[in-house]
Amino acid sequence: MGLRSITPAVLLAALLTTSGCGLWDIERGEDGQVLKETPADVFDLREGDCLNDSQVVDASELQLTDITLVPCSEAHIAEVYVDVQIDGDGPPDDARLTELFEEHCVDSFVDYVGGDFRQASAANLSVTSFFPTEESWTRGDRLYQCLLVGTDGFPLVGSAKGLLADS
Repeated sequence: MGLRSITPAVLLAALLTTSGCGLWDIERGEDGQVLKETPADVFDLREGDCLNDSQVVDASELQLTDITLVPCSEAHIAEVYVDVQIDGDGPPDDARLTELFEEHCVDSFVDYVGGDFRQASAANLSVTSFFPTEESWTRGDRLYQCLLVGTDGFPLVGSAKGLLADS
């Protein structure tokens, strides 16, 4: 799985390798939210999940096998706000990744956060996406995810859902 990060004007592509094992028992509440800090596989991520892995924002070349899920009420590095399956004859190339980003990350930003994508910087947010690599595609990976991250590595506290609704 790969990583693409975009602050409203900056694009960063990186590689992300995953194990796909799903070995951890993730404790979730009735609403699906993570209840306690838990190691997990990137394929365990769901919309609304928060994670605490600084590698998501620190690297241009990223080798990441596992992540750490945390309750969104705790300080966290990123929050998943889009979780979709994509199709195609092969893994997305740069042009397709740009299309996917516009189609899913930009267009869904207002629905999740409650404000226009151009407001992201003012709210100290940037956006990252996880996507299939050539290797993970051959293993059946079709997952595309958009994640909110705090700009300059600042942690988020509380869910970003509805954060800009009153702006």
